[in-house]
Amino acid sequence: MRFLCLPGAYGSSDKFQVQLAPIIKELTEDSTATFHFINGPCTAVPPEGFEEYFGNPPYYRFIEPDQDVEKTEDDDVLSRIRDFPDCETPEDTMRELMREGIASSHKSTANALKYLLKIMEERGPFDGIIGYSEGATVAGTLLLHEQRRFKKKGIKPMFKYAIFFAGWPPVDPDTHAMILSDESDIMIEIPTCHIIGSLDPYVHGSLALFNVCDPDTAYLFDHAKGHTLPRDKDTVKELGDVVREAIETYDIHDHV
Repeated sequence: MRFLCLPGAYGSSDKFQVQLAPIIKELTEDSTATFHFINGPCTAVPPEGFEEYFGNPPYYRFIEPDQDVEKTEDDDVLSRIRDFPDCETPEDTMRELMREGIASSHKSTANALKYLLKIMEERGPFDGIIGYSEGATVAGTLLLHEQRRFKKKGIKPMFKYAIFFAGWPPVDPDTHAMILSDESDIMIEIPTCHIIGSLDPYVHGSLALFNVCDPDTAYLFDHAKGHTLPRDKDTVKELGDVVREAIETYDIHDHV
């Protein structure tokens, strides 16, 4: 199984390989999977005070505020991670986060999808997609784009399985509005695995993403830590078993 891997905001392909190293080892030793890592298309600067958290440059992201609007740092939704809301439901939390004042990122989202579609054409095919944090949000948006394109044009989706580490809900590929389960019937239809940390201050984003996936094939995996990727041996082995079982259960075969 071949995965396309999307890092989080202010990350890079190299950093994501390091973050995923234990899981890569777990799934490559028995030839379960191979991995292709990419950078986001936009260069980025971390929010003030988060430089050490994200490590040394270069920094990349997939989506940024559109350049043709006047904006301040607080208009960038990622700057609001410093004061992430905590409301009664995951959907309420995301609505509060996206309240009035967030700069448009419609053009950037469309460009990110074009960028990923080009990579799929030039570097694919891929069987699955992995996204961490912002990468999970973008991966979900790409999956919705594939679903909609199939219904409109009959182009068969490339991805058969998705693994989301943390992340927020996807946006509608056409309107670019965030998809929330209590507002929309739009759903990611392929099997998904959601790795969350119950101590993650942004866990409501992860749960809101889980809630817009098919409940019959969405698997929730809690590593009981924060906004990080699991690295301890037992947890990684358990996660590897979940992925192997999904491949068998849903008959996910490599592209030939």
